[in-house]
Amino acid sequence: MAGLTAEVRTGMSFLVPRGRSRRHVALACAGVLALAVIGLLTMMFGAVNLSAGEALSGLTAGSDSLSGLVVGQIRLPRFLDAVLVGGSLGVAGALLQGVTRNPLGDPTIFGLTGAAGLATAVSISINPQIPQWGIALAAMIGGLGGAGILFVIAYRGAVSPVRLALAGVALSALFGAIIVGLIASVRTFIQTTLGFLAGGLYGSDWSDLRSILPYAIPALAAAVALAGRLNVLSLGDEVATGLGVLADRTRLAILVVAGILTASAVAVAGLVGFVGLLSPHIARYVAGSDNRYLIPASALVGAIIVAGADLVAKLIIMPSEIPMGIITAAIGAPFLLYLVRFKV
Repeated sequence: MAGLTAEVRTGMSFLVPRGRSRRHVALACAGVLALAVIGLLTMMFGAVNLSAGEALSGLTAGSDSLSGLVVGQIRLPRFLDAVLVGGSLGVAGALLQGVTRNPLGDPTIFGLTGAAGLATAVSISINPQIPQWGIALAAMIGGLGGAGILFVIAYRGAVSPVRLALAGVALSALFGAIIVGLIASVRTFIQTTLGFLAGGLYGSDWSDLRSILPYAIPALAAAVALAGRLNVLSLGDEVATGLGVLADRTRLAILVVAGILTASAVAVAGLVGFVGLLSPHIARYVAGSDNRYLIPASALVGAIIVAGADLVAKLIIMPSEIPMGIITAAIGAPFLLYLVRFKV
């Protein structure tokens, strides 16, 4: 009994049968395999098509060869960016859905994407030649600022999940309107950031990956560390407080982590929507509601969605491409309507 109590106090009361653990491992392996297949196809197809052998050899070839240049300098960093962007958005969505107990929880709907995008838009309008690390820093400030504003507005003696959701929707609309106003008033901004606003990874390279790694990796680790507390928080504030989990501090920490993850994605891929909404629902279907499994599963599902959407965006009108955000919106918008109609 004492051992079980200790598990509850650390958020580990969600006991998983051995058979289910094996199922989780099998599903994780299937997800990794699917991501690897998408990665191989990404290396193979584009403006210049390569065979599977050429794509694999390009991973180790130097930039003096065609396959080495195309794969090593263009397609590989773009795929890794897609994996990190998708994983970050998927985990951010899982955190927001968990902390608000709202199936519509999503970085875009709750205003975090808009806050990071607005800060990025302002930085680019001030200095169109801003380096990628500067864009990442601006997005991070915006994401953290958005999380702070969301918490302050929702706080009234205590933080209500309902107020968090309502405040997020209002902030999303406000930040979106400001971004549109900025677009309408700054000509240079329109010319240089149309792809960013539509959402996509066109032109992403190793510098994009390096600029967000210092933010995304610690935030992903923090999300995993918070999974146990999020499990306890789902039992209700009174139960969580009785078990030693400070509900409001935990919510603030989760919002901060979600803000950092969202900003990391926005800094590279722009305003990509619905990934944070879709990923946790798919992950919950296959991994269950235990956040110790749900959060890593959401990262994997998000990576698959973004990497797959980016691949489709390149292939659909090849050799040109459409913004990746169009693909995620085409999938996510009907799913959102489904949730509103049948799950809310």
